[in-house]
Amino acid sequence: AGAPSYPVFTGRRDGLTSDKQTVDLPSPSISWDASMAYFKSRGLNVLDMATLLGSHSMGRTHCSHIVDRLYNFNKTGKPSPTMNKSFLSEMAENCPPRTKKGQTDPLVYLNPDSGSNHSFTSSFYSRVLSNKSVLEVDQQLLYNDDTKQISEEFSASFEDFRKLFALSMSKMGSINVLTKNEGEIRRDCRRRN
Repeated sequence: AGAPSYPVFTGRRDGLTSDKQTVDLPSPSISWDASMAYFKSRGLNVLDMATLLGSHSMGRTHCSHIVDRLYNFNKTGKPSPTMNKSFLSEMAENCPPRTKKGQTDPLVYLNPDSGSNHSFTSSFYSRVLSNKSVLEVDQQLLYNDDTKQISEEFSASFEDFRKLFALSMSKMGSINVLTKNEGEIRRDCRRRN
């Protein structure tokens, strides 16, 4: 998909169960400060945060994760004032304020530029700089001098983004490593021993 390769260490212990209650991800609507605190609490720095959010250059999200940006930003009853107006209209067409009974939560691309091509590109950062981020947490990159500068650099140099993404992914692989009797080292990573 265009993403860089990076080392994944073998011999790591996997958990014995997997369920959505144990997923530890921040809200897609958190502030820059809350996002930075989340990343720091996991031993990651501002460069890691700005780089890892670039994984949103591909993939999709449910509208329920962005309706607050489109219709009730910070409980104002209005859309996010920083969102590009034409992009806001485009997203509002795809994401109604609420789903009707029996209707599934629609999906939108995190980066409409790569869309169904599922391409890993630096256009994500160009969209941040143009106020066209789908998720509020991504748009927050523009509101801090460090992350704005990183976004400008990655928008201009895809290769810099790729190199640093590989390093940050490797670093993230060291978070919450299971030890001693926790979990197991699987013979086949798709199923428990």
